[in-house]
Amino acid sequence: MKDHSALELDEPSSEVGSEQSTSVPPTPQKPRHLFHSFLQWFIIDWRTHKYFFFGMLLLLITAGMTVIYYVDYPHPELIADSPAYLVVADRIYRHTNPYFLVDIWRLPGYPLLIAFAYNIHGPGNLQAASNVQGILFALATMEIYVLAILVFKRTWMAFLIGLIVGTNVILISYVKPIMSEGLALWLLTTLTLAVVYYVRTLRLHAFWFVVVCLVLLIFTRPEWLYLPVPLFAYVLLVAVWRGVRWKSGLVVLLNAVVVLTCIYTLVGYYIHINTQQNDYPGLTAVENFNLMGKVLQYNMQDEAPPQYAQISHQLDIQVVKVDRDPYRILPHIPALTKDYFLPAGTMARTTILHHPVEFLVKSLPLFPPSLTRYYDSTRPYIPGPFDEPLALMKSFDRILYRANVFFLLCIPLWLVLFCWRRWRSQQLPLEMGAIVLLAGYALIITTLGGYTINDYVRTHIVFDPLLIFVVWGSIFLGARLLWQRGPAMYAQFADCIRCS
Repeated sequence: MKDHSALELDEPSSEVGSEQSTSVPPTPQKPRHLFHSFLQWFIIDWRTHKYFFFGMLLLLITAGMTVIYYVDYPHPELIADSPAYLVVADRIYRHTNPYFLVDIWRLPGYPLLIAFAYNIHGPGNLQAASNVQGILFALATMEIYVLAILVFKRTWMAFLIGLIVGTNVILISYVKPIMSEGLALWLLTTLTLAVVYYVRTLRLHAFWFVVVCLVLLIFTRPEWLYLPVPLFAYVLLVAVWRGVRWKSGLVVLLNAVVVLTCIYTLVGYYIHINTQQNDYPGLTAVENFNLMGKVLQYNMQDEAPPQYAQISHQLDIQVVKVDRDPYRILPHIPALTKDYFLPAGTMARTTILHHPVEFLVKSLPLFPPSLTRYYDSTRPYIPGPFDEPLALMKSFDRILYRANVFFLLCIPLWLVLFCWRRWRSQQLPLEMGAIVLLAGYALIITTLGGYTINDYVRTHIVFDPLLIFVVWGSIFLGARLLWQRGPAMYAQFADCIRCS
């Protein structure tokens, strides 16, 4: 017997099997019936044979929007982090030492992309690197479209979600500059697609594709260093709940253990080379500024252990004289600048570990505003031919940006559906659970690691497409469910009222 539960989104067999009868809406006499028939056709008839057409349409719109933005801002844009990336990219391009991939400040993922652009278009060609990032954004949009088709199985949902991402000027404005967000956005989207494909198939080649994407992402942005543990725990849980045989489950477990060992061995080897070559025992020295930035943001510098009392006093003075920006404060305190600001990171980490509850309590109020507040990326204003339409689109995107706060409601919703015994064997909760896990991890790690609203906006760019996917996918599913079940539910409710 077919399960007609609330989460079963496939149409009845009579509608699916006879596309000819559903592809052309009937023409009833009354306008109300005509409107109802058109909506029914619109919802039902966007099926497999239209995936390619609307995919090409979405690609055309996304490419057009990206080109318009690049024409309006034609020059490559540099930010404060760009010079450090360019130094590493130049070293990679020229192979100036045997350990050219290892750097104190920047991981090698994004500099490799710049060096790749140099190899094609010549050294120092930043416009080529920026153009590659625009291409990656278009690819990420199409991956979101494919992901929505796999998960929701409705072209109209996939197209609208892809349209929200592909025409998002806010995203493009942070993808174009010479910084790692564009590459990280594409890598995370590709990783999400690989994870969903693995959850759907449980095939070994899909598992290793997940591993490759994960390693590339870790060595592009350091905040993803801790993702393998919860991700592979989720993979094991999905395998158990899908009822795989114990031998197959053992293979999944062994693969997960081997992969975790390999990933963190690779990270450890990178840190070992960094220690030997650069005298810095860590992945990247930027983490020292981020940790101290959190301590200063929460005004916790006076809660450091007693051995830091004098430094805490100096930090209090600098906060009053300057501000709470660690990049402006730390150079004035010599005791914290040694070994690439390693003492600053050690002091901040010790302070946080000694007051974890206070740290978490002060972090919780930041989650909603971090999802909704937006600040433009810093750039000199140069008049362009498309300023007005882009400003109009950005105003619309800001309204959509506020909808990201509903992600906080989507987390418990899909967690309940994922854990509910009745639904956890279905594909939709398992696949949406994986996407919510990735986006939720990103939200938590960036909110706990970023120390200004501007930081939240920039770091959220990487997983904003996933937020859009979860929020608007949930809204569209709810609307479709209400459309299908609403009249019957209303009739039942009306019968109950009459009976009472």
